[in-house]
Amino acid sequence: MPKFRVTTKDPSGSGRHHINFPNEQAAADDAQRSLADMARDALPNGKRAGFKVRVEDQSGEEVYRGSLDFKGQGRKTADPRNRPTTSQFNARR
Repeated sequence: MPKFRVTTKDPSGSGRHHINFPNEQAAADDAQRSLADMARDALPNGKRAGFKVRVEDQSGEEVYRGSLDFKGQGRKTADPRNRPTTSQFNARR
């Protein structure tokens, strides 16, 4: 089974692992799932967060690269009087 080098980067740091996969597609599929897992584990984490993954084969050639950039913004005013009540919120549904 071929071995691939998987490099990840998220708000908590980066890591590099050597993992066996049956083929390049399986390595790319796992890399995509790892992006979702990293985001799930790190968020909520403020207004921005970036996640990256890169997969290389045994010769060092890149076979997959993916990234996920999270950007979020809440209400511009922190005045609690501007927030809808629970009944107002439920009425909007």
